[in-house]
Amino acid sequence: MLDKHSPIPLYYQLAELIRDQIRQGEWKPGDQLPAERILSEQHGISRMTARQAISYLVRDGTLLARHGLGTFVAEPKLTYDALHLLGFTEEIMRRGGKASSRLLDHTVVPVPPRVASELQVEPDAAVVKIVRLRLSDTTPLLLETIFVPVRVCPALQHEDMAIRSLYSVLEQQCGLTLKQARQTLEATIANDYESQLFGIAAGTPMILLEGITADDRDCPVEYFKAIYRGDRFKFAFESDRSVWTESAPGMPRVNILLSS
Repeated sequence: MLDKHSPIPLYYQLAELIRDQIRQGEWKPGDQLPAERILSEQHGISRMTARQAISYLVRDGTLLARHGLGTFVAEPKLTYDALHLLGFTEEIMRRGGKASSRLLDHTVVPVPPRVASELQVEPDAAVVKIVRLRLSDTTPLLLETIFVPVRVCPALQHEDMAIRSLYSVLEQQCGLTLKQARQTLEATIANDYESQLFGIAAGTPMILLEGITADDRDCPVEYFKAIYRGDRFKFAFESDRSVWTESAPGMPRVNILLSS
């Protein structure tokens, strides 16, 4: 039941109640929720409050609104396992899905200044730039931009990256042993270009993952920037308190090292 004496807004209480019911299996993906009028009567709240709760859950991807039909429980979000160094294709296949790519750019270009610093290469170094829209089945899920030094993997510029996994090319064609990735994660929103690619509204919440992949000699071999749909992904992390209790005084607490 909703607590009308709580300082927590009623719409938020109702949203959390619906979310808990979905987690417990009372509502399953594809199930239609009761109309706002019924929800308001069941919980003794106004239709506007019920509408606010539903809108909140639609925005965060828990529910799906279908014009003229109603509101339905969305498919569960994909979990990106940030503790294991897997490419998008490997992640989707591991979950039984079918991954595909729409290749938007695959060229050899001078390294951008910021990327040169991250990859620890000369300012005039040549890099292979790959931009792909990644899909699971037919649904666009993320937009990735990758830079790999040509000297690290010359064969990469000739591979068909619309169908190849980047990590398989780096390992099989170029003999690299990928070991770890240093990544940052932040919230962002879709701009006009991204909204067109994903088929979503501009301003939709997105997740920006950016970082460096290194080999077994701790040499950077890939700079990546990936923009994930916020309504379709969640990220999994594990934390170990001993890392901080054993750290030197003054060590930054916001840096996270993710390794395979």
